[in-house]
Amino acid sequence: MHDKLKKLASKARIDRFTRLPDILRIFLKDEAIGGKLILAAALLALLIANSPLVGYYESFWKQHLSVGVNQFIIDLDLRHWVSEGLMALFFLVVGLEIKREVIRGNLLKFKSAVLPIGAAIGGMVVPATIFVLINLNHPANLDGWAIPIATDIAFALAVISLLGRRVSSTLKVFLLTISIVDDIGAILIIGLFYGAGYELPALAIAAVIAAVLYAFRAHKYMSAPVFILIGLGFWLAIFNSGVHASLAGAFLGFLAPLNAPINRYSIAERLERLVLPISTFIVLPLFAFANFGVKLSFEGVQAPGASSLMWGIILGLFLGKAIGISLITWILVKLRMTRLPAHANWMQVIGVGFIAGIGFTVSVFIADLAYTGQPMLVNAAKLAILAGSTMSAIFGYFFLRYRRRIREVLDTEI
Repeated sequence: MHDKLKKLASKARIDRFTRLPDILRIFLKDEAIGGKLILAAALLALLIANSPLVGYYESFWKQHLSVGVNQFIIDLDLRHWVSEGLMALFFLVVGLEIKREVIRGNLLKFKSAVLPIGAAIGGMVVPATIFVLINLNHPANLDGWAIPIATDIAFALAVISLLGRRVSSTLKVFLLTISIVDDIGAILIIGLFYGAGYELPALAIAAVIAAVLYAFRAHKYMSAPVFILIGLGFWLAIFNSGVHASLAGAFLGFLAPLNAPINRYSIAERLERLVLPISTFIVLPLFAFANFGVKLSFEGVQAPGASSLMWGIILGLFLGKAIGISLITWILVKLRMTRLPAHANWMQVIGVGFIAGIGFTVSVFIADLAYTGQPMLVNAAKLAILAGSTMSAIFGYFFLRYRRRIREVLDTEI
C-alpha cells in the first residue's frame, strides 16, 4: 500500500510539471506577447519622462534598497537592482537556451551551425565597425562600440511572427539561432570589456562554486532548490568580483544539468519553466520601464559627439546588421560550406538581416555600462537605439511581406 501511494505521489508530481507548460505554452511560444509588453513599458516610460510626472519617475528609481545582515549588506538604487539583480534571470534564460541549442539543437552539428554562427559574427563585426568609423573623431564615444551588435530576441520574433505563413518555420529558426549566437557574443563582450575592475578573491570563490556545481551536476542530492540556493551564492561572488552581476545568470544557465531520469524533467528544464515567464512578463518589461525614461529634447542631441554617437548606433543597427548577416551568408553559401535554410531565398535572408537590427533591450543594457556617469551620452544612445530598432523592424517587416514586389521592381529597374 505504501509503495502504491509513493507511485501515485510521484505520478502527481510529474503530471504537475507536464501541465504547467500546457497552461503557459501559448504565451511562452508566442514571443510576440513578450515583445509587446516590453514595447508598452518602454512607451509608458517615454511618456512619463516627457510629462510633469518625470520628477516622481526619477525619484522612484533613485530610492535605495538594502539587503543583507551585519557587514554583508548590498545597497543599490532600484534601477540597479533591476539591471544587476532581476536581469540575471533574463540572462539565466539566455544561458539555458544557448546550452540547449549547443547540446541538442541547431548548434550541435557543424553543417547546421556554421550558417547561423557565421551570420551572427558578421552581424556583430559590421555594426561595430560602422560605429567605430563614424566615431573615430570622438574617442569618448568609442566605449559604446558594442551597442549596435545586439539583437533583441523577443522583439525580433515578435515582428517576424506578424508575417504568419509568409515566413517559413526554418527561417524563424534561422533568426532564433542567430539571436542566440548573438547573445553568446554579447555575454562575452560584456564580461570582457565592461567590467568594473576585477577582484581576484571574489572571482576565485565564483570559480570554486562553479566547479562544485559542475562536479555534482548528476549527483542524487542536486535538485532545483539546491541549485538555486548555490546559484545565489554564485551571484553574490560575481557581484563582488567586478564582472556585471547579471551575467551570473548566464553562467548558471550553462552549468544547469540538462540530463534527467526517465519521465522526469531535468534541472535545466525545470528552471526554464519557472524563470521563462518571469523573465518574459516581468523582468524585461520592468527593465524597459526603468531605462527608457528618455527626455526628448535637442539639448542632449547637441552635446559634444552626440550626433556621431547616434548615427553610429542607428546605421550600425539598421544597415550594419543586414549587411553583415547577408554578406557572410552569401560567402558561406558560395564557398559551399553550407546552404540556405529550407524554403528560404536571398530576399528573405536580407529581410531577416534587417529584423536582427532590432537591438532594444540588450543594446540599452550595454549603453548603460558603456557610458556610466555620462547621462547626456546615455540619453543620446537610447534615442538612437529606439530610432535604429524601429527602422529595422519596419523595414524588415515590409521587406519580408512585399519581397516579391520589391524583387519585381529591382528586376525592372536593373
